[in-house]
Parts: sequence; C-alpha cells; structure tokens
Amino acid sequence: MSILIAGGTGFIGLSIAEEALRRGDDVVLYDPGAMPEVAAKVFDSLDGSWSHVPGSVTDREQVADAMKQHSVSRVFYGAALTSGPDREREHPEQVLSVNLVGLAAVTKAAADSGAERLLNISSGAAYGTGGFGDTGWTGMLDEEGTREDPLTLYAVSKYATERVARRVGELNGLDVLSVRLSAIFGPWERDTGLRDTLSSPMQASVIALQGGEATLSYREARDWTYSRDVAKALMALIGISDRKHRTYNIGSGVEWSTLDWCERLAKRYPDFSYRMAEAGETPTVNLHSDRDRITMDPRRLREDVGEIPSGDVDALFADFETWLDEADGYWA
Repeated sequence: MSILIAGGTGFIGLSIAEEALRRGDDVVLYDPGAMPEVAAKVFDSLDGSWSHVPGSVTDREQVADAMKQHSVSRVFYGAALTSGPDREREHPEQVLSVNLVGLAAVTKAAADSGAERLLNISSGAAYGTGGFGDTGWTGMLDEEGTREDPLTLYAVSKYATERVARRVGELNGLDVLSVRLSAIFGPWERDTGLRDTLSSPMQASVIALQGGEATLSYREARDWTYSRDVAKALMALIGISDRKHRTYNIGSGVEWSTLDWCERLAKRYPDFSYRMAEAGETPTVNLHSDRDRITMDPRRLREDVGEIPSGDVDALFADFETWLDEADGYWA
C-alpha cells in the first residue's frame, strides 16, 4: 500500500510512518519541515520505503502531484497547528490555514488524484467544554452522544475538519473518516514550533534526560495514550474494509497521571527527581489545564478493529525505553 501523510515529519506523522514501514508499505512524508536525522536512520532499517516531499498543505496542485507521482491510495491528514492562547491571539489565520484550509485542499487533491480513502486526524479537543461535562454529559465521551462545545480556535478548527472533510469527500466521491485522538504522548514527539501544547509525559521525560527536577501543579488523571498504539489504530482504520462509522475516538480508556510516568523515569535516571510544586511556584511541567477532560470511550474502535491502545503504564514505559535506545539523540 502506498500512503501519503500530510504533516509527515511531525509527531503523529512520524509515528504513522514508522508503523507503516514496519508493515512494508511505501510512505510519502509530505511536510515543509525537515526530516529528523535520527528518524531517517531508524526508518531506513525498516521493511518499507519512504520519501520526504517538502510542500505546503494549502498547495493543492503540489500535493496532488505528489500523490500521483507515488500512486498513493491512502492519505492521512495529520498536519496541525496545536495552538495555545498566545498564537490564537496573535496569529489566528495560521491556525485556520493549516488545520482547516489545508485539510480542504488535501482532501480535494486526494479525490482528484484517485486516492481511495482519506483519514482526517482530529482531536478530543473537538468536544470542547462538552469534554469536561459542561454540556451535561456524565459518561465516557461518546462520538455521537456527547454534545460538543468547542471554544478555542484549535478546538473549533478540529471540530470543523470533521465536517469539512466529510463534505468535500462526499462531493468528490472520496471515502473519508475522522478520528479524535485522546491525550497522546510517546516516541517521536518533539517541539517542531507548531505544537504549543507538548504533552506533560514528554516534558517530564526531557527533564529526566537532563537530570533535572519535574514539578507539577496537581496530580492530573487523563487517558494518556501511547503514540505507537495510536499509529497501529490509525493504520487499522485506513485499511479497514467494512467500517461502520465516520468518526472514531482513539484512546486507551484508562486514566493515569504524569506522576506515574515520573515514578518510572526516576528508576532509569537516578539524577532525576519530581514533586508537586509549592504554592506560588511555577511548575516545570505544564499540564496546559487546571482540570481533566472526561475519558474518551474507545468502544467503536474496539468493535470495528478488535483492539484499543494499551493503558498498561509498565508495558508502555518498557517500550519507551526500547525506543530511547533505538532513537538515541532524538531529543539531544
């Protein structure tokens, strides 16, 4: 299978590429950003083939040319500007250009180039304040039952991508589905300049590598989901022959804390320490919120694919240690 990943050199893009290459697929990483040298070295050792095509997601002709040149049959739209308040205040057009306009362009290009399916990578942020129970929902977040109320530009844009991709796909005969990712962390996460909200487990991991001290404002409980497991779910959905839904939650369904991750980091890195921040102290790990979103229900994914991402922190950390050794220097 030949796939194109828009946003291919970003966090989720690299995760998908690694999984696809392990399966022996041909992968096109379409992204204006450079390919990390460590990732290139790891990818070269895998079974599939890969190429990096620098380009903007808003350039419909360029991305269509890349799809035709590589005979792409499946497309992931993973390009995203994960914006915080400062960027949304100063550069709102950047957020909408990458997250929404680019999606429309790539979806149309996929249809015009003869691709069979596009998978739009949305986010649990699309639930907005509904994800915190503010719209009256009390159970696990459900793709149809929970009433969304996105308020930030990032949340609004992600909610809109699901509707825009579906509409453009319907008008052009392209099969489109969307996924809402939970709180993702793990291998290949990095600061590309387009992610204002780096995961707290990654922040703690970088601090541990430097032998520093991680301090947190409170003990959060979130359905943290491992990037390699996310990639496996995404690859399963892009190839599924009998999908029953247009939107899927992707998450572990299990809540745990960054402090649980810190406990394991401390065993690998003896110079690392962690604690709760004192009153008035600025934490070294940014949780990006003072409350936790309700856990997303992965029931649809389990029913249609047969498995969901793991919530076993020990198993995840063991795999993470293996990746740290394989990708030595990635966070240097």
